[in-house]
Amino acid sequence: MRAGGLAFLLSATALTLGSQQPAQVPLQAAAEQMIAGAGGTWAVMAWSVNSNTPLISINANAPLIPASNNKVFTAIWALDELGPDYRFSTDMLITGPIEGGVLRGDVVLRGSGDPAFGYPPRAGFPEFGEEPMTPLRKMAQRLAAEGVRVVDGSVVGDGTVFDSTLVGPSWPNDTGAGAAQYAPRVSGLAFQRNMIWVVAGGNAPGQPLVRLDPAVDVVPLISSVRAGGGRALAVRRPDEDTIRISGSVPARNTSRFGVGVANPALLAAGALKEALREAGIEVRGGARLGATPEQATLMHQHVSMPLGSMMGFLNQHSDNFYAEHLWKAAAAKAIGEGSYLLGGPASALHFIHKAEVPPGEIYQFDGSGLSNYTRLTANAMVRALVYAHGQPYSELFHKSMAIAADPNGTMNRLYRNTAAAGNLHAKTGYINRVRTLSGYVQARNGELIAFSFLYNGGNTNGARNVQEQLGVLLAEYGGA
Repeated sequence: MRAGGLAFLLSATALTLGSQQPAQVPLQAAAEQMIAGAGGTWAVMAWSVNSNTPLISINANAPLIPASNNKVFTAIWALDELGPDYRFSTDMLITGPIEGGVLRGDVVLRGSGDPAFGYPPRAGFPEFGEEPMTPLRKMAQRLAAEGVRVVDGSVVGDGTVFDSTLVGPSWPNDTGAGAAQYAPRVSGLAFQRNMIWVVAGGNAPGQPLVRLDPAVDVVPLISSVRAGGGRALAVRRPDEDTIRISGSVPARNTSRFGVGVANPALLAAGALKEALREAGIEVRGGARLGATPEQATLMHQHVSMPLGSMMGFLNQHSDNFYAEHLWKAAAAKAIGEGSYLLGGPASALHFIHKAEVPPGEIYQFDGSGLSNYTRLTANAMVRALVYAHGQPYSELFHKSMAIAADPNGTMNRLYRNTAAAGNLHAKTGYINRVRTLSGYVQARNGELIAFSFLYNGGNTNGARNVQEQLGVLLAEYGGA
């Protein structure tokens, strides 16, 4: 970011968007010329936050598919509903007395939708250094310290803070109904990114050893993998919960495969059961799903990092898993249940009232933008960006965005050696036939500009090039 740019961005006064005045003619004409050759459908808007006037407006009220630009609305809704300091809790409770080392009841693991619970270090984020089982082992140690050696009942996973719909509406087929690592299922009780790891190999030639990590007994595993060279594949079919591994792996080396599970809350319960076993506690009833009884006794509570610290996963790294869980958590706070069906209308009403988005310009069907049912307008996006800039969490929100040409984030290859490099910060978006970019840039004349470039069509590579041109156009605005 250009020297002094960040300080300007964070101190500039946010203004409410006024009536639709004519856009600035030089920028408007240049933008129209840029998009003319890209084909497809465009919606473009750029707004001067300082002067509260439009700079570019092209098809700005047309609802288009936003892809991951939808995460901008998810971030703002979560920050508004929950607050930057909000921490998710994952609780361990018991439903009966402890008598002579025997718990006469169940152990309940109750979630609140925390996407960071047991988040695997191998996912690549330095914020996570401890093994996923660590918080569960602490819970098991808490029971062991109470003298528990036997659980007469079951380990119950409670994810009822969210509804029972675990996959967003009209997600792409390559998500495998939540089996793919980039879009696992969504649960009120999340654990280890709602994935299981299949570990194969690591023994002498012959039939390779195959195991699950963690070693739960609630996820069926079928292996036909062989020792040798070649390639192995671990998959879960969209309509079942069984993990199947086939192909071949090196006999003396260990290979790991991540697969999204069918029932994340059951995975979490099964992992706690394994942690209890490690602590020397027998569970007689296995692992199952259920709601927490009203009279259950809280024994241990795990709390997450602040919600504000999760915004970078959402915007800078475009993590679908965080987006879906934060969106449903915002819905749970707003309407009492993390629901796909009811969350969209609740979110739309929020932005209609808070950011003055006109009715009919926002239709959210999920939090990540994977759903191609979702529609947003460039005008709605810019209004949301201007609104967020004026909130107490403005600095946090700005910093959560990817920065042009910065190696960290989704714009690491964009805007290199241009006036936008290190300055323009935005949310990218890409799914089949969709390329979007929305955020902020400081012009050469010092103005803070909120912008949205939405494209739907077959020429997504060409659209990316045009979006780079548009960003540079805004970054150079007002220059000599």
